Amino acid sequence: MKPSTPSSSAAEEVTFLTYHALVERAEELGRFAPEARLYVFTLDEFRRHLDHLAAEGFTAISMAGFLQWHQGQAPLPRRPILLSFDDGHISNAELALPALCERGQRAIFFITAGRIQGDCRLPIADRRFQPEPPDKGCWITWPHLQSLLAAGMEVGSHGLSHRAPASLAVEELRRELVESKRILQEGLGTAIDFVASPTGYDSRHLAPLAREAGYKAALQGVIGRNSRSTDPFALRRIVLKRTMDFALFCRLVDPASRAYRSLRARQMARNALRRLLGERGYEALRRRLLARGENSSGC
Repeated sequence: MKPSTPSSSAAEEVTFLTYHALVERAEELGRFAPEARLYVFTLDEFRRHLDHLAAEGFTAISMAGFLQWHQGQAPLPRRPILLSFDDGHISNAELALPALCERGQRAIFFITAGRIQGDCRLPIADRRFQPEPPDKGCWITWPHLQSLLAAGMEVGSHGLSHRAPASLAVEELRRELVESKRILQEGLGTAIDFVASPTGYDSRHLAPLAREAGYKAALQGVIGRNSRSTDPFALRRIVLKRTMDFALFCRLVDPASRAYRSLRARQMARNALRRLLGERGYEALRRRLLARGENSSGC
């Protein structure tokens, strides 16, 4: 397939795509709770995404490379895209990493520091990606993280406990940012310069606190693309879900398409409902809808 020619304005924007967990076979999807299954792709689906990006002439860039371009210090390839993984599920290292390396692509992995080397027997409030029945070793380990770095990938922080920033007091959010950075830096022996906000429900305090903690950039939850005028502590991204078919994926990565705008409109409606119901009320409603198979609601 011949890559389409991006417009001059689209060439000045970078799309960030966010994945979570992968499974080898579709039958394994049933092992995840409905609220987690929404964010799990099969390995073949992920490979298909990567192969489409290659066929369309995209180059996966690093966060460091994006930041250099953002600051006017270096150019980007003709069709840049940034790939990321949130949470630190073990499949990031065991399935995603080989697929990326086979294709010469790269990604940044945002790790929930409090889960490293943990099993899936978590408190009820934090059971995302818990298989049914629970397995040991759901989360990434320190050797896995070292293997990511050795392969040329980047590692960033995804907080300490995966709690929504908007649900935290300022001091709690500061601790999430500072402690997760410290744990990852001490465990890996390298600087952790980037953070991604958990849950997509952000706090106005996240950007100033991330700067204070010594990060160089922060990915927040707003859906969109990033230009040189985007605040580096309010970077936008598109979190991929199983409800997004391959045709929509192709439109979302196409620089000439604005398909992401309808996703952002729905996101704004969800966040308004979230403010109305509160974090616990919203999550309870979301779980009920997903358990009934109403994934099309976009919750």
